[in-house]
Amino acid sequence: MRTLFYRLPRLSVLVLLVIVAGGLGAVLSLGRQEDPTLVERYGYVLTVLPGADAERMEALVSDPMESALMELPEIVEVDSTSRAGVSQVSIDIREDLTPAEVDDAWTLIRAKVDEVTVQLPAGTRAPIVERVIVGAHTMIVELIWEGEGAPELTIMSRLASDLADRFQNIPATEEVEIYGQPQEEIRVVMDPESLAAAGLDLQTAASLIGAADSKTPAGNLRAGNTNIGIDVDGAFGSISRVRSVPLVQSANGDTLRVGDVADVQKGFQEPIPRLVIHNNQRAITVAAIIEPNRRVDLWAEQAAAMVAEFSDNAPRGIQVVTVFNQSTYTMDRLGQLAQNLVFSALIVFLVLFFVMGWRAALIVGTALPLTICLVLILFNMFNLPLHQMSVTGLVISLGLLIDNAIVVVDEFDQKRATGMGRIEAIDSSLSHLFGPLFASTLTTALAFTPIALLPGGSGEFVGMIGVSVIFAVISSFLISMTVIPALSGWFDRKRAGELPGEVKRRWWRDGIAIDAVSDGYRYTVGAVLRFPPLGLAIGIVPALIGFWLAGQLPAQFFPPTERDQFQISLRLPAESSIKDTIETTRRVTDLLLARPEVTDVNMTLGQPSPRVYYNVFNNSRGVEGIASGWAQ
Repeated sequence: MRTLFYRLPRLSVLVLLVIVAGGLGAVLSLGRQEDPTLVERYGYVLTVLPGADAERMEALVSDPMESALMELPEIVEVDSTSRAGVSQVSIDIREDLTPAEVDDAWTLIRAKVDEVTVQLPAGTRAPIVERVIVGAHTMIVELIWEGEGAPELTIMSRLASDLADRFQNIPATEEVEIYGQPQEEIRVVMDPESLAAAGLDLQTAASLIGAADSKTPAGNLRAGNTNIGIDVDGAFGSISRVRSVPLVQSANGDTLRVGDVADVQKGFQEPIPRLVIHNNQRAITVAAIIEPNRRVDLWAEQAAAMVAEFSDNAPRGIQVVTVFNQSTYTMDRLGQLAQNLVFSALIVFLVLFFVMGWRAALIVGTALPLTICLVLILFNMFNLPLHQMSVTGLVISLGLLIDNAIVVVDEFDQKRATGMGRIEAIDSSLSHLFGPLFASTLTTALAFTPIALLPGGSGEFVGMIGVSVIFAVISSFLISMTVIPALSGWFDRKRAGELPGEVKRRWWRDGIAIDAVSDGYRYTVGAVLRFPPLGLAIGIVPALIGFWLAGQLPAQFFPPTERDQFQISLRLPAESSIKDTIETTRRVTDLLLARPEVTDVNMTLGQPSPRVYYNVFNNSRGVEGIASGWAQ
């Protein structure tokens, strides 16, 4: 059984073809994304009560909401921030919950919020429960006003909605968000003196206007076996309909309408609740997120083509610019992995060429791409994508992938040197090495198992490092026990006893032999056998020196991320208005653009900015004194 692959060349060739074809197929079909997909364990409840100060928001909104949410055992922490007219309750769900249990927890949270809503003061807007996606947007496009005069916000808003719809029509798009889109409103400007003359006040007039906007069904008309819904034709559909709302009707039939005592205008919400500023120009941002385990490069190609077509048809004065494309960074990371694999294979081949000869170098070098192909096949079987953590795991395991192959090839060569035949040498080598190599593979896999099984958000992020290493060492063991011995037998040279005459040693065939090194190794082994404490000292002293040197080095889990971007966050005093925030943002933008290294500054006010990196997000929705964004 141990010599099966050598005795059946067709089986070996078939296995090689299957591994290579499966690896190439996995490369083409595996999902590619920059970061792992994380479960949404964080979020917030946003509640707005216009006109209330911070103390009232804390007492009447934040405290009841916190108390109700803390009754849920699925929540580990609740933190609230109360400002004038705005209450924001941040939620942190337990790390040990599975993704399905987290979804159930959000259902319970919404139910609790609905229970509290009926207890809130009159005039409170319906609370918004928001699950924060921990991850970056895949593509961010901005519609920038570059025309003369005031921005055409109506046109820009409709174009942004149209662009968002087009993003949604691209296969594999999970979510599309619009930032800085103005909110249209119908503004009724009353004349207080005319109202007073008619015996009305502002509150009464507002109630009458609200009551005149009929949007609910009036009932059903039953006719035999048919039910016909009845609607009252009175919903506000135009400005003229608002102007015609009656406020007072006298006994002689005269009617005082809204248009008689008020100016009805169509415009945008004032003060501005949210906006986007690109290089100090008004803009609207459309940000899209791709579904997990999808190929971001293919999706980005479709999205880029769509955006280019959309930009060609955009009106004059509105520029459509892609300010962030995650596919670029994702493909750079994967390209670095490919370079590492190529350089590693080249280094392995060169070292083994000089030490063991060209045959051993070729055989062991073959083990590296075969193992990588097998790992990619396993990724495909378990529906695991390629991202920075799985790539990191493969890079970590590069030094482990060829160890088994080197040991098997060297053992086979030693057996052949003693005069064994090829089949006998393969059988003896695998019989001798199976147990030790299996044990070393098992211990390495078990060492990385805690990382692979780490629960919560930490496990979802770094767990793929452990999974990648485990897949790699197992694949390396399987390749070394099957294909590598067969290749060693097929490419083995004839030995001295199999050829007439004396066979001279050639360095390109047998490797370089340095007598001083060989003699020194033999002497050291003999000395350790004669005096075992020497062996302990040789093993312990370098380890102690290594531990000491490790303490002198800076510690960090991941190396710094090299990006051509940096985050910006502005926090003004709590009493600051949106006007103050706009002015401060413009000054900061001017300061940054004055530097030649900075080409673009993108700032979002009144809501969280689009995310360009997985761990950068904020919950500033509805807060006028906060602005965030990035520059590049």
